[in-house]
Amino acid sequence: MNTDLNLKAIRTCDHLIDVVIGLIASWTLTFHVSQLFNLERDTALITGIIVFAAVIYSLFNNSEKYRTVNDPPSFTSTQNKSHTIIFLSLIAVSALLAWVDLDGLLWPLAWILLIGVLFFSFKNSWESDRTTTSQRTRELSRLGTVLVIALALLTAFLSLIMVRPDQDDVFLVNHSTWVSEHAEELPKRDTIFSDNSLPTERPAGLQTSIESLIGAVSAHLPATAAALTYFAWGPLIAALGVLATWRLLRGLGARSPALATWAGTAFLIVDGEMHASFGNFFAGRSWQGKAVLLLLVIPMLWHHGANWGRTGSKRSLYVVTLAGVAGIGLSSSAAFLVPAVVLSAVAVTSIEQQKPKRLIQSLIAITPAIIAGFYTILSEPQKLQAAKGFIASISPRELLDSGNEPIEILRMVFDRGATTFIIMICILTSWITIKNRSSRLVLLAGPIVVFLGFFTPGILDVMNEIGDADAVAWRTLWVLPLPAMVGLVLIAPRAGIRGAPVIASAILVATFLVLGTPITSSDNRKTEIVWPPAYDLPQPEQQSALSLIEIVGPGGVVAGPENVDFSVSVMTTKVRSVNPRSAYLTGRHAGEDFLSDERLILSRGLETGRSEYGIESFENALRVLSPDAVCLKDTKEQEIAEVLKNVGYKEIGNDVFCRIW
Repeated sequence: MNTDLNLKAIRTCDHLIDVVIGLIASWTLTFHVSQLFNLERDTALITGIIVFAAVIYSLFNNSEKYRTVNDPPSFTSTQNKSHTIIFLSLIAVSALLAWVDLDGLLWPLAWILLIGVLFFSFKNSWESDRTTTSQRTRELSRLGTVLVIALALLTAFLSLIMVRPDQDDVFLVNHSTWVSEHAEELPKRDTIFSDNSLPTERPAGLQTSIESLIGAVSAHLPATAAALTYFAWGPLIAALGVLATWRLLRGLGARSPALATWAGTAFLIVDGEMHASFGNFFAGRSWQGKAVLLLLVIPMLWHHGANWGRTGSKRSLYVVTLAGVAGIGLSSSAAFLVPAVVLSAVAVTSIEQQKPKRLIQSLIAITPAIIAGFYTILSEPQKLQAAKGFIASISPRELLDSGNEPIEILRMVFDRGATTFIIMICILTSWITIKNRSSRLVLLAGPIVVFLGFFTPGILDVMNEIGDADAVAWRTLWVLPLPAMVGLVLIAPRAGIRGAPVIASAILVATFLVLGTPITSSDNRKTEIVWPPAYDLPQPEQQSALSLIEIVGPGGVVAGPENVDFSVSVMTTKVRSVNPRSAYLTGRHAGEDFLSDERLILSRGLETGRSEYGIESFENALRVLSPDAVCLKDTKEQEIAEVLKNVGYKEIGNDVFCRIW
């Protein structure tokens, strides 16, 4: 691969990321306009295509078009000051966070220690002597480019063949399926149990838009919304997540961006111990909006935010703004993540370049996220009043002794022990591996925002009072560009040790394999590697769901074990299932006529083969819900089978998992 071809390949990868971000942002704008004016699906899609064309034209047709806009700038680098004491302090703090339960009043003490160490880390970088170095895109290794593109393709393939069912798809993919199967206006309400009539299962606030985009596109393709989600969108995002990390590492001036990208991706693949871990939002759930926010948007915000702060590139500011808009179309968490990342990246780089005006100008990029956040708060004004009362009445002791413990947030995402120790070392020390002062400050900004911002004693409690933050508080850690941080630490040279990056990566992988859980392991929520590719739905329940759908036809209602109902709700909205997710049997949509108890009783009985709540309760649930077809899990229990016979159902088949009635 010659130099020009290598440069073209790198720019193509970068432009592909920009195009996808532009697509999501364009549709997000179109979606909310369509909601405002009640546009029909196809009208909204045509409008979205026009907006997308305008966005892409403005993105690539500007004065910076012919510059190497994705290059790192000429860096102001450091003559490294001694930071041995700081490094050892960060190691000690990492051990503390990994093994000690710093809850209650212990957290404020640990927090003061951590903030002190981060302050001296920041001071050390800021006061370093300055020289000028640079690494241009033209100088990047051609082999490295090939290896990263190969890695992106491999992760796309992994996403394609990896099946890790997640019940969030009951809401997310069901929404796409409904849009695909209905040409009327885009839904504002429930699509799981009704045709846009019941209140939605999610809390009040702005709707995410990416699901509607997938549904609208699939309506005009020879593929279902589920197929487009699992077989196209998911693999695409998994691949782009790799490329986004590579781009960020290049912008940070990493010693070997390609090797660091491989190391960071290897970490994600072995990081499957916790359900909320970074690894479990990688290939196994990459189609979900929140995963797109984590894998694609957050690295983009760090990269372009830092580039805007350093260089004043208007193109970078434009892309940051697009990424911010895209974020609110992907997840409600963008309301606090986008401002945190953008302001952090721009603040440290613009002030370092003595251009603080750029920080003020960057407010345009976070305005959509802030508006979305205020809309969510104001949509439930009682929450705002409760928050005011909470803040007014809170005592200093209550403020220090958080109800939402930061250490529990760390445990939820990173667990505890040796693997957590490694992760914390990477988070707190990655800045040391970079000689560039500006990039060091960027890498320090992430931990500072998390620990000095979100994890300040009492902050999570206030967030919870305003917007039920206890359900998403763990996503505050998504501010951290963790794969890039891990990659930087693993490839860092060690004096006197040849092949140190390879050795360090091997040690990390071995540690996680022994003490943790790879995302491909069956211990990770029964993950499977399958060929040919299949929907990310429970097996073999998926096949039973298909049988039920074929039997009853459009307009029918089916009942079965929860995972069968889950599969039905994802594959079609023309056939309804009784209980696709127990968590959705309560909420604003579940009035008296919804029959929540009966739905649960029926699905539990069909799962176990016996009536846990009494035969009369099961028979009553069966009669009032009156499903057109029933899947009874094939077990040795006969109690429920007898009830089905007594009510008038006849067994018509057995597909190994289900006895179908």
